[in-house]
This record gives sequence, structure tokens and C-alpha cells, in this order.
Amino acid sequence: MKLGLKLCSVLMVLPLVVGVQKHRSDSLYTDLTIGAGEGSYGNSFYTRIYTPGSGTGCDGSGSGGSYTYYEHRKKIGYQDGGIGLETTVARKVKWGVRAGYIKYTRVKVFESDYTIKTNTTYFINPHLSFEWRYFGFGGGPAIALNNGFYYPSFKQGNYGEDYFNGNGYEKTVLPSYHLRLGNPEYIYASISHLENIPLISGGGYLNYGIGTEAIPYLSLWVGKSAKKPFEEDALLLKAGLKLNRNLSLNFTYRSSESKGDYTYVPIKEKGFSIGMNYRFFR
Repeated sequence: MKLGLKLCSVLMVLPLVVGVQKHRSDSLYTDLTIGAGEGSYGNSFYTRIYTPGSGTGCDGSGSGGSYTYYEHRKKIGYQDGGIGLETTVARKVKWGVRAGYIKYTRVKVFESDYTIKTNTTYFINPHLSFEWRYFGFGGGPAIALNNGFYYPSFKQGNYGEDYFNGNGYEKTVLPSYHLRLGNPEYIYASISHLENIPLISGGGYLNYGIGTEAIPYLSLWVGKSAKKPFEEDALLLKAGLKLNRNLSLNFTYRSSESKGDYTYVPIKEKGFSIGMNYRFFR
């Protein structure tokens, strides 16, 4: 992939530019994380046609009409990237900000017709967390600066009138959060929402699973990549390769297949990302 090759080139040069950071304490540090990726997901959407009834209401208007719904299937390709800066302000308190973009095709429905257009959504996510050895949690608002987050319901019956007027997919502000149980130096369980860098190819909106950093030079995490914006859950793999005390490379992969609600049209849903993390000790 061209995107992956470009990022690999940047990551190879970065250690020479940044160098090795001197430190006084491992307790206080600042993490810089960047990442980019691409993939695809299935998109089921519905158009409808109204058929007037033959009856007559009390006011003389027609009655007894009904809608006929039609399911459509499209494969949506996307590219995304992100950057995050997080710093410890005390031994157990961190604050930071994430920002990124998602470039993807957006479908909007207008009754019996629809439009397809490529959009780019930019977002920012300030956050605060509290991290102890065996427990941690945090969160903040994820704010779409334009277009909104793509957030489908996937169920035809959940779509209201706004959906059939081109407004059924977007959310401007959503909560980001995470919860960790266990010590990463051994094994831990975690759940996170809207915290991946990059956001979609890095695992999608919601992830939950187990991980460990007990293996020398390697961190591993395996779990579920839940729906949204994908149509199906999938196995999610995350790995970090520790090149030295400061620098690590990050890789993420997920794959599934969606089939639609009513029509069997299989679509591959994939995501792959590569990134880096550099820790500046203070």
C-alpha cells in the first residue's frame, strides 16, 4: 500500500531526527503517537417508495398508503490518520489531545433516491485519565469539526424521517473513554471507545479484549472490534514492537465480512494501520 510505504519511510528516519532523550525519572513523561491506515467496510442503506391508499379519510384526504423499502449494498473504502500527545501531570494523572481525519465515501438517502460523495471528517479529542498499576480509566469529548462522525444504526426500523432526508448518519459529539483492569506488565483487560490512533483502521470505534507487555520488546493485544462504522464484529489484533526505551512501532489488523440485513451480498470489511510512539522522559 502506498500509504503504508510512505509512513514506513517516515518511521525509519524519525529516530535519527529525534535522537535519544535524556531523562531523570520514568514516572513523568510525554507520549507522541502518530498513525495512518486504510481499509473498507460494508454499507447497507435503504430507499423507500410511497404507494397511496385507495381509501378516503374523514377530512376527504387519502388514507391507507404504505411505504415499500429497498435495501442497497455498497463497499466503502476509507483512509485515515491521527496524532496524539499525552503527558503525565502527576504520577497517576495524564491529560492530552488526539486529532485526526477520516476520508471516506458517504451515502445520503433522499426518499427513493440517494447520493454518493467522498467526504473528509476532521476531529479533535481532548481527554483526561487516571492510571494506577492495576486499574485505570479516562475519557473526554470526541468532537467532529466538520461533516460529523459516521454512526449508522444498521437496522431499517431504527431510521426516522431524518434518515430519508439525508441526515441519518452523523453525530457531531460522542464520548471517548477507556477502562483497564490488570497490570500491563503481566496481563490486563481493557475496553475503549473512540481512542484509536488512527480511529477506524486502528480498530474502529469500540474495542474490548486482553493484552500484555510481559514479552521483551513486544506488546500484544487481542480482542473484538465491534460494529460502527463496520457492519460486523471482527477479531482485532494489535502489536507494538519496542525498538528502544523511547521508540516503538505499532501495527493493527482486523477483518470480517458483512452480508446485509435482507440481501446476501457479502462485502469484505478490513482495516490495517501502522504507526509509532515516542516517549520523552522528563
